[in-house]
Amino acid sequence: MDITIAEHFAKHGWAYIPSLADKYECDILTKHLLSLKNEGRLKPDKQCTLSGSIYGESLLDKFLDLNRSKISSLINISLLPTYTYARLYNKNEVLNIHKDRPSCEISATITLGHDKKSSIWPFFFSKTDKHTDVHRQIIEVGGAVLYRGMDLWHWREKYTGRWQAQVFLHYVDANGPNADLAYDGRANLGDEKRIRKVRE
Repeated sequence: MDITIAEHFAKHGWAYIPSLADKYECDILTKHLLSLKNEGRLKPDKQCTLSGSIYGESLLDKFLDLNRSKISSLINISLLPTYTYARLYNKNEVLNIHKDRPSCEISATITLGHDKKSSIWPFFFSKTDKHTDVHRQIIEVGGAVLYRGMDLWHWREKYTGRWQAQVFLHYVDANGPNADLAYDGRANLGDEKRIRKVRE
């Protein structure tokens, strides 16, 4: 008997969705990220020093909110949105193994686009930081890995392609202990700065 996405997520803490976003949405958001890059709004961060990133950008946060009910239905958990984070990954980037903070209780990482001469950069995750029980996932354009970022270790090995556009949609369980982290300490979705401190 086939296992449902909700059952797989409940058992393993992750699930792969081959087509969470359609090609049109992905094209629009990829072009938007490239435009933000040209405007100088994408900045490196401590995790990925070779790539440009942006937190809580308004169009991406709308995409976060639009997908909330869809993802909630897929995993049978009522979700509240916290924030988006997007990156344009560049050649030779590495994402070191890590877990996420409480505002990233339940997340989706979506491949929006990539250099057509480059392969899609694999996403790895494991229940331990010893690289045991490792799962390697190619996330096709429009596809998503839904995962419990506080529980699963996740990382990416050295990137050999030219560029890849990725967006992370972060949520919390509306009925869980992190429900107070909705909007990640911001007044509204789309605000790029917090107005109150949140638990890290």
